[in-house]
Amino acid sequence: MGVAQALYTGVTGLSVNADGMSVIANNIANANARGFKRDRAEFEDLLSLSLSSGSGPAQIGRGSRLAAVKTMHTQGGLTVTDNLTDIAIQGMGFFILSHPGADAQETAGKLYTRAGSLQFDKDGYFSTASGARVQGYMANDDGVLTSRLSDIRIETNNVPPKATKTLNMNVQLDSRSDVLEAPFDVGNPVKTSNFSTSMTIFDSHGRAHQATIFFRKISASEQGVDWEWHATVDGKEVVDPGDTELKEFANGVTRFDKNGLLLEEITNESSVSFSNGAFPEQAINFDFGRNTGEEGGKGINASTSIAGKSGTIFHQQDGYEAGQLKSLEIGLDGMVTGVFTNGIEKVLSGIALATFSNQDSLLKAGKNMFYSSIESGPPNIGLPETGTRGALYSSSLEESNVDLANEFVKMITTQRMFQANSRSITTTDTMIEEVINLKR
Repeated sequence: MGVAQALYTGVTGLSVNADGMSVIANNIANANARGFKRDRAEFEDLLSLSLSSGSGPAQIGRGSRLAAVKTMHTQGGLTVTDNLTDIAIQGMGFFILSHPGADAQETAGKLYTRAGSLQFDKDGYFSTASGARVQGYMANDDGVLTSRLSDIRIETNNVPPKATKTLNMNVQLDSRSDVLEAPFDVGNPVKTSNFSTSMTIFDSHGRAHQATIFFRKISASEQGVDWEWHATVDGKEVVDPGDTELKEFANGVTRFDKNGLLLEEITNESSVSFSNGAFPEQAINFDFGRNTGEEGGKGINASTSIAGKSGTIFHQQDGYEAGQLKSLEIGLDGMVTGVFTNGIEKVLSGIALATFSNQDSLLKAGKNMFYSSIESGPPNIGLPETGTRGALYSSSLEESNVDLANEFVKMITTQRMFQANSRSITTTDTMIEEVINLKR
């Protein structure tokens, strides 16, 4: 090997350390970039030159070269913000973006990022500042997520009214009450019943109506207690009011066993036609809890009839009035829930995350975004907190994972290595000069 070869070996050292300094400079430049992942320059030696020596074959290195620039996908720190649509990923995963300007052939139409500074654009799409749209699963009218990955778009500014279809009620009826012989009279309900309770129900237009249910004890024996119930509304609010102030629209019987537990529920009639154009003959299912008969209940969270004061323990119905979207909530599981002015909370969409078998082989696309490669493998897409995917924290952002102290130490060592390689070149030059001077 000639002396001059040492010059080229030194040049390779200068080249790789210059590349290493470029990587360090890029890390420092992006130290404040949200979701940025630092790079690490990795070097390798060049093919050695084989020589013959007195003790056998010998190899002399011919310098070094840049082997790879590896992206370090370690977790960055989380910073709390006051913006709901700032979202940080705690754990593994990337947001999936669909950018109208992306090269579909190169990126398969999808980009991936950890930078969660998101917003809703003028068309309601959940997107980045550059216009890339966040991908997820939209919900149907019942709040159930679909299985098709698509742009997340919140366009539900209001929720239509819903008529009451089911009324759940958990009441305690005093078994010590007297059995009333006289039949129930809707014109004089108080004197022909033992207990009453009221609640609000809704028609198809979302108008609220006060429903009063009267309970009348009709029998008591060693087998248990039977109660008759009658549901009424204001007669002025229905199509066929009749001659009394209240209009009965539903009635039935609840039977309790000798232990006071709900045994059977019987509904004889349930149909009401509210006025002002509401849907006619609205049927409401009255449910007093899971009975011990056909439903196989154990008496838990169901109506009872024991020696205790009558009262309403719990009641709930599924109707509501129309409401406007008031605010959004984003959960750890990626569910985007709309909170409406009528008190309804409805799932609108779910934010999807992607993981990769080899995330180190993702390629950078700029703007803190990546795209997949053959080496990274295809994305594994799903909801947060499923599989190996992490959780989402709203009103938070993930900081860069650049450690400035570590980068400055690398800068010092790289500078010294560059300086040392320059010395090998100048020293080799001096040696060549001595060879030239041999002729003198």
